[in-house]
Amino acid sequence: MKKLFLIASLACMAMACQNQPKEEGYVQTGTEEVGTYTVDVIEKNIYHLQDFNSAYPAGNILNDSGQVVGFNNPSDMYLLVGDKEALLIDLSNDIKWADNAAESLQKVVSDRIGNLPLTITFTHNHGDHTGMLPAYVSNPEVKFALPKVDFEKMADKFPAGQTSMYEDGYQFDLGGIKVNSVMVPGHTHGSMVFFVEGKDICFSGDAIGSGQGVWLFNMDCFKEYTIGVPKLLAYINDPANGINKDNLIFWGGHYHQRSGLDPAIGETMGYSYLEQSQELINQILDGTAESVPVSFNKILDTHYKYKNAGIVWNDSLASVIRAEKQ
Repeated sequence: MKKLFLIASLACMAMACQNQPKEEGYVQTGTEEVGTYTVDVIEKNIYHLQDFNSAYPAGNILNDSGQVVGFNNPSDMYLLVGDKEALLIDLSNDIKWADNAAESLQKVVSDRIGNLPLTITFTHNHGDHTGMLPAYVSNPEVKFALPKVDFEKMADKFPAGQTSMYEDGYQFDLGGIKVNSVMVPGHTHGSMVFFVEGKDICFSGDAIGSGQGVWLFNMDCFKEYTIGVPKLLAYINDPANGINKDNLIFWGGHYHQRSGLDPAIGETMGYSYLEQSQELINQILDGTAESVPVSFNKILDTHYKYKNAGIVWNDSLASVIRAEKQ
């Protein structure tokens, strides 16, 4: 009799548990600091991750005496959480200034996606956007979707059974959130930008810069950029893509660099910024662009500027390309 009573009690408890409402997912309000990362909410289920914290902020790092002892150029990631799966765009810098970076990133993501499958993709193949790959490359549950042009030659760095390649125009369907990819060459040969369908949001990596100018590393990069910017303008202006250019925001790969933009000119990283980039290309080609010398390396020796748009390139190569056009 006692046995029957116990069985009946357990059955009632099981039914009661089944009838309980499911636990709500993680809800973030405001800015949160999680280990080495600072996380903001762009809008519901869309998050902005930057690899800095209060102890190691963006920009110059000062010691107790106020002396500059380092510089942190945070690299941004974007996490989108759909009904069926989640997408993480980019993997930030390889953080060396703390020993808990991998755990911090894993916590940020897992807290927000729960048990949803995770796919990781990239805006382009530079180390400051793929740096935290070790945090996920050994995880058998994570999938990697790689832009083919930039990543085809390094596919062996990713787990074969979990990795796929895609090309210009690929769509990620996360369930309730769709993300469309557009290749904008220049900064790299296969740089991708990602539009959130119906949201007037674009994650642009370094394809058009983040506020201090796009870096172009050789002659081919500039020539590709003269094609990439008009292509991006045409995509935005195509009614079939449903983008309201007046509301469009570009979320770049180094958000903190927006401090270099002049708000007096108008909006910062929106459609007019892209129009200014096109005008700057035209001015470089006709020799009228304003410029100042810089010394990042042998190639990156000139910063061209028009309003808020910038291009960091090479003055001698600019002269050569103008001569070719005559």
